Amino acid sequence: MAGENLDLTSGKQPASPGKRGVSARRFVGIRFDCCDVYTRVYVNRDETAYEGRCPKCSRRVQLAIGPGGTDCRFFTAY
Repeated sequence: MAGENLDLTSGKQPASPGKRGVSARRFVGIRFDCCDVYTRVYVNRDETAYEGRCPKCSRRVQLAIGPGGTDCRFFTAY
């Protein structure tokens, strides 16, 4: 009967595999020793540093972005 079928082929194309749920913002992983928690820290608007806070005690962390840099993606804040 007409109207009993659901057409899932029309409309927007699905996201490409591997891109679903991935943030476009750059980040590094930080483990805060103060509260033993892990979180992501994102690049600030000026793109001069990664800035964030401990999700439990709000302790601030800032990692400057400079020439030479590092390939590390995970850090510990003491």
